[in-house]
Amino acid sequence: MDPISSNHRPAGAFTLVELLVAIALIGILGGLIFSISPWIFRRGDSSRANAEIEAISVALEAYRMHFGDYPQARNPRQLFDALDGKLGPGVTPAVLNPPARPFLQAGRFSLGSDTLPELLDPWDNPYQYRYISREPPATTGSGYTLFSKGPDGKASIFGDGDLRMDEDNLGYRR
Repeated sequence: MDPISSNHRPAGAFTLVELLVAIALIGILGGLIFSISPWIFRRGDSSRANAEIEAISVALEAYRMHFGDYPQARNPRQLFDALDGKLGPGVTPAVLNPPARPFLQAGRFSLGSDTLPELLDPWDNPYQYRYISREPPATTGSGYTLFSKGPDGKASIFGDGDLRMDEDNLGYRR
């Protein structure tokens, strides 16, 4: 028997060491991907919340242009109804019959239940909205604070509606 032919392996075959090295590399890459994936999803949720806050803000401006003031909604359901064109402005908002055109494309948002829809952030918490009334001698009319409580559900608001913002608690103030 020829010693050269007994040590010869078929073309295209892998040795055990090469196979183990390939499996180890795949395991290391998989571990890296799984370790950074929560960070990637968290950043994606934050970006989505920012985009939704901007869309709600545009709808609030359209509402103000139509009615002359922002909605004085006291809860997330009233905010949704106002931006859906069902409630007019005022301390006790009147139900509009017939309703105005919707100011917001609600189909692009998470709405919670069908019976009590409200605009939900990516963490399934309602967006927080506060109507701000400026009394004379203020030179401007009303305003609002709009924010998401973020993934931890603990956004902080100080005294007159000032919003403490950080990387995970997104807000908008007008």
